[in-house]
Amino acid sequence: MARFEIGLRTSGDDAELFRLYEEFFGAELTASSRRRWRWQYNANPHAEEGAVVWVGRTDATPVGQMATMPVWLWWGDKEVRASWGMDFFVRRNEQGRGLGPRLTRAWTDHVDAALAIGLTPPAYALYKRMGFKDVGKLPFFQKVIDPVAVARRRFGTLLGSLSGPFVAMGLRLIRPSRRSVDKTVAVVETKQFTAEYRALWERAKGCYAMCVRRDPDYLRWRYLDSEKPYAIWEARRDGALAGFAVSRIEDYRGLRMGWLIDVFAHASDHGAKGALIRAILDAFRQAGVARAQAFCLNRELQMDLRRQGFFEGDSTSLFCVMAPAGSDDVFTDRDRWHVVFGDADMDR
Repeated sequence: MARFEIGLRTSGDDAELFRLYEEFFGAELTASSRRRWRWQYNANPHAEEGAVVWVGRTDATPVGQMATMPVWLWWGDKEVRASWGMDFFVRRNEQGRGLGPRLTRAWTDHVDAALAIGLTPPAYALYKRMGFKDVGKLPFFQKVIDPVAVARRRFGTLLGSLSGPFVAMGLRLIRPSRRSVDKTVAVVETKQFTAEYRALWERAKGCYAMCVRRDPDYLRWRYLDSEKPYAIWEARRDGALAGFAVSRIEDYRGLRMGWLIDVFAHASDHGAKGALIRAILDAFRQAGVARAQAFCLNRELQMDLRRQGFFEGDSTSLFCVMAPAGSDDVFTDRDRWHVVFGDADMDR
């Protein structure tokens, strides 16, 4: 009889797990996973004991995995040990034998809060059966910056060129920007995360019901050490750090897209957040970006995005959480959760 066991991933598992990874996710994503492996799993400063990837083995042969991204999470009124689940799969001929739930349980048994986002429908259904609470879809926001380019992408060059100006006029009427400006805030681009960011985190964390700790070590790892190019923006009020934002530009299917990866400040500091969003949008315009996009769960940040002309679009990013007992108050306060595109591994 085959013997199934679960343990942490070792270097001896790599060849078979990458082979299985390619079966599920394709050669391009597998090559990307190999490139970023050490950064994603070993270099994460919140992963204090190294990579946490749970592997299921049948007779010592890897047949599935549950990879995780450990984080310190502000939850309610305290920090708890948490992790994002990712890159979950079970070899096809082993599916239906309960290995997926056992891998998931190995993950959830070792953290206070297990976070799962960007899920496939089968994984979403599995987690809900196992007691994860449904958060719903992570809201998605967008703003059209170049209506002609967007119209050409959708309707073709000729029709798009003709209709673009009318699209722009309609957007100005339907989604006007309310550019209230806090003149005490200045925004500058930076290449470092200093000790000031730790102080900002300590000042701001209490206004959120849920948020991954944004300390300098985590931010350096997440944005400066990554293979992806990010722009880092600081909002300063009378010289003191009031907030920061992260953005990225990419070309996608013939359209230049700008992502607001994160915008963080005290939730009530709309002046700092508004200044950061405006600075990023100005940079997007100068770079020829056609559309700006953001994921955002926090109600106050959603208000800031809407003030700058963003509107909510369709989202497919399913989100669920298994958290400590007695967390009902935190779950009913989801408007104060800060979850954005830069969390988990969505932006890769």
